[in-house]
This record gives sequence, structure tokens and C-alpha cells, in this order.
Amino acid sequence: MKRIITNSETRDKLGARTKVAVAGAAALSMALLSGMGGAGAADIKIGVLYPISGGGAIYGGPAMRGHDLAVEEINAAGGVIGSKFRTVARDSKINPAAAAAAAKELITKEGVNVILGGLASSVGLAISEVARREEVIYIATIPKTIKLTTSKLHPYVFRTASNTDFEGDAMAQIVKKVNGKKLCDIQLDYAYGHDLGDGIAKALPKHAPGANIVMKLRPKLGATDFNAYITQIMGAGCETVVSGLWGNHFVNFAKQAAPFGFFKDHVYITGGEIASHEVASKLAGDYPDNVWSNSYELWYHSPTGAHKKFQARLAKKAGTKATAMWPVLAYNGVMLYKAAVEKAGSTDAAKVIKAMEGLTIDTPMGSLTVDAKSHQTNTGQFWGPMKKQSGEAYRRMEPVTFVPPPSK
Repeated sequence: MKRIITNSETRDKLGARTKVAVAGAAALSMALLSGMGGAGAADIKIGVLYPISGGGAIYGGPAMRGHDLAVEEINAAGGVIGSKFRTVARDSKINPAAAAAAAKELITKEGVNVILGGLASSVGLAISEVARREEVIYIATIPKTIKLTTSKLHPYVFRTASNTDFEGDAMAQIVKKVNGKKLCDIQLDYAYGHDLGDGIAKALPKHAPGANIVMKLRPKLGATDFNAYITQIMGAGCETVVSGLWGNHFVNFAKQAAPFGFFKDHVYITGGEIASHEVASKLAGDYPDNVWSNSYELWYHSPTGAHKKFQARLAKKAGTKATAMWPVLAYNGVMLYKAAVEKAGSTDAAKVIKAMEGLTIDTPMGSLTVDAKSHQTNTGQFWGPMKKQSGEAYRRMEPVTFVPPPSK
């Protein structure tokens, strides 16, 4: 008979207490779900997708280090709106299907509030499509295909990396600088390569109207044998090569081309951050002559006091004086989301999107502003020739020139 209440006063009091308890539980649940709770609030889950296996690990591993550094610093300072950041990471494997499946799992099973990362542009596009369908913010920290912020733009995608139009414009400026006339264009056969080739072609009439592309070559993403392409370029009569071969693609190309004296006869202008420590240190003494390339960050060049301090923290974390470039991109992505959540006072996607549009943050490389319409940040890069250094095992960029995004 314990479930029967016969006293009306007791029943009224019990009902009142029950209503209060239910209301309180509902309010607490809403606070936790919205990310607005104070002490004891639920963690803010950051879904992360970088390649940590295979050929992409040369970039994905360092990127994760930068991501972790940002999360550690934010949490050590007390977190964001009363909550700590918690990373839930998956291996994107430079595979669009695998990355899309991982993104879906992060959202539907892990309940992440945002997704950061990507490497290959094809992977970035795949993650972005999942983010659009699931209405979860995706910050592309590395993928550069222009389509992410043009034809494939949607409210939930933002980019802190540069893009293929920015990169192509900078390469056309270098073509003019080296007086390039006959160009061979070799790009990887996927979104980044196609869009970079288009970006270069669009920018040449503006910066180097006397230059002409006489050959276009498109090896597959993941290719390891470039001998056929090398001989085709050497037979085409071009004195300048424009390229977007990145990571191990360039490493293999350079080693296979060297015995033919390829780099003595050609100026090689390339995107893909071949000036980064990741690639320069891997090639070391085998890094070829006559290469002009780019990098978001250089451990030996500090444009700001903030970068000098950031590089020191990164070096301590990595246990080495010379540090990789990719950490700063992942770091900036985390810091952009943190600033937007703080501004919004919530992790609600619609509120964070509104806060992020037009937002300016300070980064180790200077200020970064998100364009409110395209969701693209004004991210420039360092460009220059790679030169031998006395007493060092690998080349450095010298001189270092910062090339900002082209004006609209």
C-alpha cells in the first residue's frame, strides 16, 4: 500500500516537490546540452579528423600535436563558458569515404559539437557534406580546394587554411619574378590539383601575361612512380614547372628526377607547402636546387612575438628545436572555435555560426579574420626559394616573403 496516498495535503506537497524536481532537472539538462552550464558543465567535444597513418601521417601527426597544444592551453586556463574541451579523434586515412564515415560516427555516436581537420581536399569536401547534412560546424584547417568556400559553401563550413585561388595567385607572381615563359603544369588528379591548376591559369594573365602553359600532367593521388612524367616534362621544352605535388609525392618526384639533372634545367614553383620543415627535413641533403615553395609557418622565422612564444611551447612539447609547420593550422582552428563559442556564449551551432562570421582572432602568425559571406579566413603564406645553409642538413627559405591573399 505504499504507493497509495490518502492524505490530500501530503499529495499536494509531493506533487509540488515533484514539479520542482522535474523543472530543475530539465533546466540542468538544457544547460548541459547547450554548453552554457557553469561549474560541472559537460565537456565540449571536439571531433578531429587528420591522417595519422599512411602517406598523410607526415602532416597529420604534427597537426594533431598543434591541436592538442591548443586544447591543453585552453583547458589549463579554465576552459570555455565553464566547460573543458575534450578531443575525440579519428584517422581520416586520406580517404573520402573513410573520413565521411568517421565524421558521421563522431556526430551521431560521440555527439561532438564541432569537427576540425581534414588534409586532402577530397577528404575536406566529404567531411563538409556530412557536416551540412547533420548541421554540425566543420572548420577545414588544411584542405584548400576553392570549392569549399564557393560552389560547395554552406552555413556550417568554415576554413582557416589558404585556398587554391590564393595559392595559384602567389605562384603566378613567382612565375613573373623568375621570368617564366613556357610552363609545364603537374598536379595531382583530385580536387586540390584540379583547382590549383585552375587558380594558376586564372592568375597568369594578371601577373605574367607572357607565360603560357604548354603541358598539363595529372598523376594520381598517392602515386609513387613519376618517371614517365619527368621524361615528358623534359621533352616539352618548358623552363618552368608549376606544381602542387605535396608530401611524399614531391619527395618521390625529387629523388627520381635528380639523376636526370632535372632541377638544373627547370625552375620548380610549387604549392603544397614543400618549404615546410616536414618535407625539407625529410629530403635533407637531397632537397633539389631551383625550388620555390610555400609554408604557413617556419620555425626559424618569427614574424611576431606571439609566434616566437608559440614555437618555444611547441618545441618543448615536441622535444626538438626544429618544429613542424602543420601544428599552427590545427592550433588556429581550435582557437577560432573557442573564440566563437565565447562570443556566442553557447555551443549552439546557429549561435556559433553567427559569432564566427566576421570574427577576428589573434594567432601566432598575426590576426585572422573570417569573411562573413564566404567563411574563408584571410590566410596568407610565406613564399621563397629554398637555399642551402652552411652547417645544416637541409635547406631553408631565403629570403622569406609573406604573400597575403589577393585583394578582392
